[in-house]
Amino acid sequence: MAQKPKYRSDYKEKSNNKDKHPIVNLFLILMLISSLGYFGITLFCNTNSNLMISLISSLILILFSILFFVICITNPKRKKGTIVLGSFFLILFNVFGILTTSSIITVPSFGQVEDFTGKSLTKVVSWATKNNVLLVQDYEYSDMVPTYSIVSQDVKSGTRLKDIKELKVAVSEGLNPDKEIIIPDMLGWDSNRFLEYVKDNHLNNVEVEFIESDKAKDTVIEQSNTGSRKRSDELKVKFSLGEEVTDSDVKLIDLTNKSEFEATFYLKQNRIAYEVKRDFSKKIERGNISSQSIKAGEMTKVNDNDNKLVITVSKGKEIKVPDLKKMSMVEITDWVITNKLKLEFTDRYDDSVKENNVIEANYSKGDSVEQGSTIKIVISKGNLIMKDFKSFDEFKAWADKYGISYREEHEFNDDVSQGEVISYSYKKGDTIKNGDTIVVKISDGKECKVPDLIGMSKKEVISKLESLNLNYNFVYQSSNKYSKDKAIKQSISAGSKVSSGTTITVTLSNGKKEEYRKEENNSSSSNKPSNPGSGNSGGSTPPTPSCDRSQTTLVYIYDELLSNVPTTTCSNIKAAYPKVKFSCQYVSNGPGVGLLVNASEIDAKEFNHCDTYVLKIQKD
Repeated sequence: MAQKPKYRSDYKEKSNNKDKHPIVNLFLILMLISSLGYFGITLFCNTNSNLMISLISSLILILFSILFFVICITNPKRKKGTIVLGSFFLILFNVFGILTTSSIITVPSFGQVEDFTGKSLTKVVSWATKNNVLLVQDYEYSDMVPTYSIVSQDVKSGTRLKDIKELKVAVSEGLNPDKEIIIPDMLGWDSNRFLEYVKDNHLNNVEVEFIESDKAKDTVIEQSNTGSRKRSDELKVKFSLGEEVTDSDVKLIDLTNKSEFEATFYLKQNRIAYEVKRDFSKKIERGNISSQSIKAGEMTKVNDNDNKLVITVSKGKEIKVPDLKKMSMVEITDWVITNKLKLEFTDRYDDSVKENNVIEANYSKGDSVEQGSTIKIVISKGNLIMKDFKSFDEFKAWADKYGISYREEHEFNDDVSQGEVISYSYKKGDTIKNGDTIVVKISDGKECKVPDLIGMSKKEVISKLESLNLNYNFVYQSSNKYSKDKAIKQSISAGSKVSSGTTITVTLSNGKKEEYRKEENNSSSSNKPSNPGSGNSGGSTPPTPSCDRSQTTLVYIYDELLSNVPTTTCSNIKAAYPKVKFSCQYVSNGPGVGLLVNASEIDAKEFNHCDTYVLKIQKD
C-alpha cells in the first residue's frame, strides 16, 4: 500500500513532461501563423481571378487549423508524432495556398483558359501551343502593362478549351503616344525643371530653341501650346540665352548614355554645332548616345560649322536573325522579347511542314535587324483535310479562305438538279496537298435534245417544247415561204443538247410581205380623214364613217417582247399587231424597267380595230 502514492506521483510527473514538447508546440504555432497568412494574402493580395474560391478555401483551412490546435492542446493523451505530422501537412497546404494566390507559383488549369493578363507573351504562346489553340496577337500601347506582357484577352479565364477555337490577346507595345497629357504654363521654368517634366511624362516630340533675351538665362520664355495634348503632339519651347551672349569656347561634357533629346538640348543650350549619326551598339541602349567625335573635357568653339560635333545615336545591338524555321513558337517568342522586337504571325495549312512549325518568315537566317523591328512568320496548321459541303457556295467560301485552287466542270445529270454539285475530285478525309486543284463537277440538269420546230404552228411549238420542259419566246417576221403563225426560225438548232428549262426563241411568220404591207396600208388609209374640200359647200369636214367593231385580232404578249427596252417593246407589239391601235404610256412602278405593267390585261385577249388600247411600260 505504501507504493501506490509513489506510482501516482511518478505518473503525474511523466504526464507533465509529456505536455512539454517544444517541437510539437512549434509546429502548432507555425500552423496557425501559416493559416492566418494564407487568409490575409487571399483577402488583400489576391492576383487570381477566382477570388471567391480562394477565400472559401483559405477560410476552411484557418478554421480547421484552429480546431486542430484546440484539440491538441486540450487532449491529455495526445501523441507527439500525430500532432507533428498533422501540423506539417496543414503548414504545407497553407504555404502552397500563399504561393499560388500571390502568383509566385502557377498551377495549370486543366481543360480551361487561364487568366493571362499581365503575364509574359512567352507564357501565352507556350500554353496555346501545348493546348493546340490558335493564338491571335494584336499590339497596343499601355502605360500600365510592361512591354510584351498581356493587356487583355477576348476569352474569359475558366472557359473550357473545347468551347473555343482561338484566343485573341492584346500585347503591350509600351507607352501610349496618344495619351492625353496636361501641358502646364512653363514660362519662367529653368532648364532642369523642364527636362525633368519631359522625362517624367515621356514626351517624345519636343523641339527647343535658344535665343537672346533680356529674360534670365536658361529659362522658358515662349511655348507653343498649353493644356490637354497628346504625348506625341509637337511642343515647341524657346529658352533665353541671356542679354550678353559671348562666343567663348565650351568645355564638352560626356554625352554618352544620355538620351538623344538630352544631348541635343545641351548642344543647343551651348550653341555647339552638331550632326547626328545612327549605328548599332552592343553596350548602349537604343536611343541613347553611343559616341561623340570630340571627347569629354576638350574645348570646342561656339557655332563652328566647319568642325561640327558628331554624335552617334545607338540603334541598339545588331541582331542577327537565326534560322526561324528550326525554332518552336516558344523559342521564337523568347528570342523576340529578349531582343526587343515585335512579333506578328499568321497560320495556314501546309502538307509539307509539320503543325506548329514555321513555313516562312520575312527575314532569313543571318539577316540584321534592329530593335523595334517586326518579325512576321507563317505557322503551319498541318494537313488540310477535305470535308463535306452542303452547297457549292459553302465549298467556294472554304476554298477561298484557305487559298485552295479549284476548277468547275459541267455535265448533264438526270439525278442532280441544275447548278448543284455532282462530285468533288477529293473525298471526305483526303489530304489536300500544296498546289493541288480540286475539280468540281456541277450538274447542268437533265439533258434535252432540241426538236426541229420549223414549219410547226404556234400551238404545236408550245406543246412540243412544254413536253420537253423547255421554255420559249416568240417573235414575228414576214415570210413568203411559210403561212401566218408558222415557225420559220429557232434560236437553237435542232438536235442540239441543252439543259431542261432552257429558253428557245421561235420566229413565227406574219404572212407574205405583200399581204402584210397591203393590210398595213389598208389599216392606215381607213384611219385617214376625208378631204375637207370635197363634196361640202361649206368647206366643213364631213363626219368620219363608223368603224366596224366586229373586226378583231387575238393578241399575245410574250417574254421576248417584255425583255426589250421600252421603245422597242412598244414598237414590236405595234409591228406584230398592225390592225390594233396601241399607244404607249410610261409609268414609274412595275415589274422592272422596260417591262409591260398591264401584260395580264392584254395577253390572249381579242381587240377590235377601232378603239385605241394603252400599253403601260415601266420607265425607271
